[in-house]
Order: sequence, then C-alpha cells, then structure tokens
Amino acid sequence: MDLYCFRNRYVDIFEQTALNPFLKKLSEGLAQFPPETKFLVGISGGRDSMCLLYGLLALEYRQLTLCHLNHQLRGVAARMDECFVIYQAQKLGLSLKLARAQTEQFASDHGLCTEMAARELRYTFFAEVAKEAHCSTLLLAHHADDQLETCWINLLRGTGTAGLAGMRMESARRVKKGREGILRIIRPLLRLFRSEVVQFSCERKIPFREDATNQDTNLMRNRIRHELLPFLDRRFGINYRRAMLRCAEILADEEDWMREITERFSCKTPRLAYNELYPLPRALQRRILRRWLLKQGVPEVGFAAVERVRSLTILPISQPAKVNLPFRIHARRRSGMLFLEKSPRSRQVCRKAVRYLLVNQLQHVPA
Repeated sequence: MDLYCFRNRYVDIFEQTALNPFLKKLSEGLAQFPPETKFLVGISGGRDSMCLLYGLLALEYRQLTLCHLNHQLRGVAARMDECFVIYQAQKLGLSLKLARAQTEQFASDHGLCTEMAARELRYTFFAEVAKEAHCSTLLLAHHADDQLETCWINLLRGTGTAGLAGMRMESARRVKKGREGILRIIRPLLRLFRSEVVQFSCERKIPFREDATNQDTNLMRNRIRHELLPFLDRRFGINYRRAMLRCAEILADEEDWMREITERFSCKTPRLAYNELYPLPRALQRRILRRWLLKQGVPEVGFAAVERVRSLTILPISQPAKVNLPFRIHARRRSGMLFLEKSPRSRQVCRKAVRYLLVNQLQHVPA
C-alpha cells in the first residue's frame, strides 16, 4: 500500500468513527488491535452480532473467520439462521466455520437448563475452531444491556461476587495445553447499550435475523429484559443502568483480588487436606472447595454442593464422612483428606461437551 492510499484509508476510518458513536466505541474497544489482526467472530445472525461484523468491516478489520453454531433448538428457524449466515459470509467474502450441537441431549445428561447447556457447547465450539484455525482471539457481541440482564439473572439465582461482576471486556479460555493454548475472548460492545446498536443497524440498514424466542417471557432472561428492566427504568430513570454497570466493574476488580488469594492454595491434587481449610475464613473455604471440585471435573458446582463438601470439614469425626453430589459423585473424608468417588454412571454422564458437537457437521465454508 503506497503512502497516499495508507493516508486516505486512515482518514476515512477517522471520519467514520468521529461521526458515528457506535463505531467510535467499537474502535475504543479494539484499540489494542491493529486492522491486520486475525479474529474469530461469533455470529448468530441476530442484530447484535451482525452489527459487530459490519462495524469491524467499517473499521477495516478483514482477517475475520466467522463462527456459527446451530444449537438445533428452533427447528426450521435455526436452519434459516444458518443459511442466512452462510449467505452473508459468501457475500462479504469471509471464511465461515459451522457446526451443529446436540444441545437438548447435553442439557439432559448434565442436569443443566437449556441456556446453560447452549452456552457451554458454544464456547466448546469456539475453542475447537480456535485450535483448527490457529487463531487466539475471539470477538463476541455482548453489549451493556446483556451485561445488566446477566447480573440480574445471577443475583436472582443467589450468586456470589463472581456472578454479580457479570461478563468481562476480556476473558480467557484454555483450548489446549501450553502457554499458547489460551483463547482470548473480547467483548468490544460491552460499553454500548442496545439502543446504540439498534440505531447503528437502522442507519446502515444492516441485515439480520430476528429470533422469535427473544419475546418468550417464560425464559428468565426475557422476563428481565421485557418486564423488570423497563419497570426499573420507569421508577428510577435510565441512569440506574450505568450505576449497576459501575457496580459490576467494582465487583469484577474485587473478584480478581479474591481469585489471586484463592490460587495460592493448590487445588489440582485429587486429595485435599481439610485440616488446612478449617482455620480459614468461611468465604475462602468456599472458594477453595469450589475451585477444587471444578479441577476434579465436577460439573456445575453450585453453592449447595460446596456447602455439603464443606460440612465434612466441620462435622465431628464420629459423624458420617460422606456426602452426595450430583451425577452420582460422592465426596468423602478419610485420614485428614477430602477426596471424590465417581461411579461408572457419573463418568458416562459427565462426558466432555465436545462430544455433543456433531463432528461430521463441523464445516468450513471458504471465502
């Protein structure tokens, strides 16, 4: 690229971001990444992800691999979403990775709600694509209203500070062993509200698919979106949303601090010395036990499971030294140590999520 073209390209980008608040905030969210950065982009076909995609293209990000997972939950509508994403990728000349997932089977086998099962399968799919595409950065289209909904969902489920902190602008997920096996997850729209995304989509006439289930108030997220948040807007004004987001940021920083403290205790070994736990503050006991259970492969470690295991550290020696956990997993206390026993059935049920991705459906659609 000669100097004249280089200058014109960046003058054009500057003018776009100066005039458009969506592009300005998106550009700020991606400030650390030059335009030649290689990204994976999660694409559902909905408004948010399509606005992210078209915003990236407007900012001259071209090294994009789109990732679309069909959860097979909405029949023909899901297939139409898939076809729409294929058409958009071909129209824009972008590479696309596709897969289908056995979401209902995964949810049933692991005792998860459908939303949690879909989320786990989605991130597993992204990890598989990252390994295959040799790409270490994933962009997702979560915005500030998604963050509020997530915080409310977690609060109503009785979460701790980790849940109230919500999503991070940047997080990470291990996809393989080694220092280079980390997938960075970036949410560049997290400081944009839904209204700003809608405005951008209308101004640019961005095509997208409408998910009819977004109106179903039987789902907790939709009840929060369509009933709780509008009620709070009417009673307390729109500024309360910014206050809640600030609260989430404060809790995220405090959660990071607590995680650093927890990581000083080794949780990788199959046996945990409970006499070392007993003198510690209750909050730290819970964090250590939760981390240990997750490291041992116990799925969906909730408060009740942690408390059952913690009871083994405070009950007299004469009391029973065994508690039951989900999926026929048992926690035991013996000779000053905590350890787990898994039945053959529990090993079968707690299969890795990747086995619920239909491998023969993992497709590459060339640009």
